[in-house]
Amino acid sequence: MFRLLALTFAGKFRGTHEQEHHVHESPKVMTIPLILLAILAALGGLVGVPEVFGAGGNRIGDFLSPVFAHSQQLLGKHATPHQTEIILMSVAAILSIAVCVWAWNKYKGATAFASGKSAFAKAIENKFYVDELYDVLFLKPYKALGGFLNNVVDKRGIDGIVNGVGRSVNYGSRQFRLLQSGQVGSYLLLMVVGMLILFIIQMFTK
Repeated sequence: MFRLLALTFAGKFRGTHEQEHHVHESPKVMTIPLILLAILAALGGLVGVPEVFGAGGNRIGDFLSPVFAHSQQLLGKHATPHQTEIILMSVAAILSIAVCVWAWNKYKGATAFASGKSAFAKAIENKFYVDELYDVLFLKPYKALGGFLNNVVDKRGIDGIVNGVGRSVNYGSRQFRLLQSGQVGSYLLLMVVGMLILFIIQMFTK
């Protein structure tokens, strides 16, 4: 976090002059909630002051103790000596301060990033390639399936059946329309031809 803080707020501006011209503070609708959250975060740390300091105690644990009463009975009793707690907290605090100072001094004067980046740095820069992986595993197969359903199943399959039925009815109506010419002579001729065909069928089927 101190690396990010140093790179963001320490040293000279590393962008273009046009970008620097547009840099401004966030509006109050964003800064006021952030200030309130920062105050609550600072005060929230006082809620769980370790008992080794002789004040506070685990107030959150005491407040939630009725909820975990049954599970606390199943846990074994274990108490850490105050001396051990103080040593562990001191070591953690010293290491944290040392790392924060090291990060601040290392990155506060950074003017540009190194041209050669490690594989881990590239992975971080590209968000561990989560978007690319999501695109390969989910987005592209989803688009391919959607294209198949749209072009093959929908257009060639469903639309083909519906349009084929319509075209068949249209074509059949045009062919049957030729039989209704309005000429009585043609009707009589077709009737006689039909009777002859039926007569011949009757002769050869007996």
